[in-house]
Amino acid sequence: MKISLIVTIIFFLCLSWSANAQEEYPEFKVLTYNIYHGESPTNPGRPNIDEIAELIILMQPEVVALQEMDSMTTRLATVYGEKINWVAELAKKTGYRGYFAKAMDFAEGGYGEGVLVKKALNYQTQALPNPEGGEPRAAAWVKIELKNRQELYFGATHLCHQFPENRLAQLEAITSYADSLPKPAFWAGDLNFAPSSEEYKSINTKWTDAGLEAKDDSPTFISEAGKRIDYVWYDSEHFELVDYQVIDVPYSDHYPVLVTLRLIKPLK
Repeated sequence: MKISLIVTIIFFLCLSWSANAQEEYPEFKVLTYNIYHGESPTNPGRPNIDEIAELIILMQPEVVALQEMDSMTTRLATVYGEKINWVAELAKKTGYRGYFAKAMDFAEGGYGEGVLVKKALNYQTQALPNPEGGEPRAAAWVKIELKNRQELYFGATHLCHQFPENRLAQLEAITSYADSLPKPAFWAGDLNFAPSSEEYKSINTKWTDAGLEAKDDSPTFISEAGKRIDYVWYDSEHFELVDYQVIDVPYSDHYPVLVTLRLIKPLK
C-alpha cells in the first residue's frame, strides 16, 4: 500500500515537472515560404492564397515569414480581380496578425516581406543596403509573445537575387540588428544563396542553420533542382532544434520550410 502511494506521488510530481518544463522551455513552430506573389506558378492567373491559408491552419506555426509579397498592385488585380493587401487577406483567412514590410514601390502598390504572427507586440521594417544597386530589399521584424508570455524577436527577409555583394551587406545589417535586440532572436527567409556560398560562410557561428543542424539538404527552390536557399536561423545559446521539414506542396516555385524550436534558456 505504501509502495503504491509512493509511486502515485512520484507520478504526479513527474507530471507537474513536465508541465512546468513545457511552460518554461516552450516549443514553437516557424514557417518560411516564398509565395510567388500570390499566384500559382504552374497555372498563371490562378490565386494560391486559399491553399497557403489551409497549409498554415494545418501546420499552426507561431510565426510565418512570407517572401515575394505584393500589396495593392496591378499584378494582384489581374489575379484576384482587384488590388488587395495580400498579407491582410491571408491574416483574415488564418486568424493570425499580419504585417507588410514594403521594400519598394511596384505596380502602383508595394513589394516586400510579409509576416503572420499569433501574438505580436510591435513591428518594424528594416531597410537593407544594396551597394551594387538592383532591387531594394527589406526585413520585417516583430516582437512576439509566446503562450507563457516569454518575449522574442523574429525577422523575415528576402535577400538580393542579383549581387553577392548586396547579400553580404544585407546579412551584416540583419545580424547586427538582431545582435542589438534586448531579447533572443531568430530569423528566416529566402536568402538566394546555397550553403556552399561565401555569403553562407560569412554568417557568425552564433547563428545556427536549422537545415544544417537537421542534416537535411533537401532543395527548397523548385526551379533549380537541388538548390537550398530558404532558411531558418536561430541563436543556439537560447534555442535548440526539435524538428525540420521541407514540405512538398506545389503552391509556389519554392517549398515551405517548417521548423520547430525549443527555448532552452529562460528569459528574465
